[in-house]
Amino acid sequence: MGALQTLILNLRAGDFPLILLWLLTLAVVYGILSHVNLPQSKPARGVISIVAAFMVLFAAAAGPAAIFIENIVVSGIVIAFGLLIVMIFLEITGAKEGGAHIFTKHPKFFGIAIIILAILIFIGAGGLGILNLPAIRITDPIIAILFFLAIMGMAIWVLMKETK
Repeated sequence: MGALQTLILNLRAGDFPLILLWLLTLAVVYGILSHVNLPQSKPARGVISIVAAFMVLFAAAAGPAAIFIENIVVSGIVIAFGLLIVMIFLEITGAKEGGAHIFTKHPKFFGIAIIILAILIFIGAGGLGILNLPAIRITDPIIAILFFLAIMGMAIWVLMKETK
């Protein structure tokens, strides 16, 4: 087998046709939007083109990609709804620290919590399988250790807060 045939077989095995489909969709949609000058800003055209290209890619790859995106969207909606309920309760109770709302007083804490939630949603939706990483098996002893570490961390935080 020649070098060119080996290269083509390797590209096919690596889902190169899907990458070409994505690039073709991106180029065509961006070209059409630029030709008609529909959104005035170029970044908006780029975002629209990228989203359209990913939609075509997910339609073509259908199986695992669609399930992964569905899991991420559903988990994200559930978490967002839960956060919205928590924020509503915090606003109703008037949770303030030093005269300022708790969200404005601790923006880094809430930002880190949102990032951790996003990572957990990605892992829970099967993102490790897409990245070809081994699955994380969370068993009862691991949950117990994490719970213990969380309680220990909160206790240390309270102690450090009292000393200041």
